[in-house]
Amino acid sequence: MKLIAEIVDKHAHRGFRRFLEATGTENWERKIAKLNSLPKFRSPSPNVYSAYLASRNPLLDAVARYLSLEKEGKSLRKNATPALMKVSGYLKVINAVVHQGGTAAVQKVRSLVLDDETVRSFLFELDIAINFFHRGYDVQLVDLQDLGTYDLLVSDFQTELEIECKTKSADAGRKITRSNFYLLCDVLAADLAPLTESFAILFKCDGRLSGSQKLFHVVAQEIRRCRNAVRDKGQVEDLRFEITNLSPGLQVRTNEEAAIALAPHWSPDAHYFVWSNVETLIVGCESTDKNRVLKAIYEDLKRGAGQLSKTRPSMLACQLEEIDDEDWTKLRGESGLAAMTARLLGNPERNHINFVVYSSDQTAPRTEGAITSFSATNLRFGNKNPNTQFQNLSSAQFEVDPDVMSR
Repeated sequence: MKLIAEIVDKHAHRGFRRFLEATGTENWERKIAKLNSLPKFRSPSPNVYSAYLASRNPLLDAVARYLSLEKEGKSLRKNATPALMKVSGYLKVINAVVHQGGTAAVQKVRSLVLDDETVRSFLFELDIAINFFHRGYDVQLVDLQDLGTYDLLVSDFQTELEIECKTKSADAGRKITRSNFYLLCDVLAADLAPLTESFAILFKCDGRLSGSQKLFHVVAQEIRRCRNAVRDKGQVEDLRFEITNLSPGLQVRTNEEAAIALAPHWSPDAHYFVWSNVETLIVGCESTDKNRVLKAIYEDLKRGAGQLSKTRPSMLACQLEEIDDEDWTKLRGESGLAAMTARLLGNPERNHINFVVYSSDQTAPRTEGAITSFSATNLRFGNKNPNTQFQNLSSAQFEVDPDVMSR
């Protein structure tokens, strides 16, 4: 299958309507209604837990916005946001796949996009496909069309490259998941209000953090008792905490101010939350058990290597969610990620892999005049000893260029 390079056109409305016809408007309306029915914590809780659940499916918010505009009789083109434009690009590819693939493709796509656990991986696969569509290459969505066990087959009409795509969430290998941590933060923000002082609560959890609201309400009560008794430590079941006073009236309004406020309490293995109104509350939580982030990535890439046919040059593309652009600079040096990738590629059984490319989902869109571009900063590692049959593959032939991944 080959698509034209211009992914977003003037007919975004038609793209949304075709997509909804293929995947079922009623399915999306049910998902939107379910999300809207989630219980909200009383003000001033920021309700980060429900916001996180909404973000798990990147298509959901765009579909909800489109349906709202349609109901109000408003033009999608005149009310387009960068998020709607980005999703419009995905939908054009998805609609082409559905059109060319028939009933089986419709069922498979519907399953992938409606499932919050698979949709981000599928969209990352489309990101890689769009990258090569833009370069004028021929791209087959192999797995989607039941033609093989890997994801993409890309050709520049001289050489073919197999690609297996993997997405690792920010929770991969971690004992503290974002959903449970955000739920804890919402409960604390609601139950400890109104704040009369600024302070930080730093948790140590034995093993994994549960998602029990009942437990978190009890934790909030114990924190109140500690504050009233002027104690700076406490424990409820497997959650131990320390309380540190912050500067009175501390205000945090920007990411830079949040970084300054967090600096004295920072640990690379912890999750953090900063909530600031009249006063500021900082919540941090990490497990006493060691995170296994690199191991989780390694095991997934090892499985991905086994999905490739070993009959052509190949690439593993891995999206690591929530890696900020500035962090890639650190990872280019002697990082754990570099060492893990060297170990992966150093195994002779994986000499069919020419490249491993990592990227993330945090690169901000760029707007120049009427054009908005979406890209992904990436980090590429080459195999120093590829299969002799595949040694002539040029790195420039199949580059995942951040500027080319724009839509």
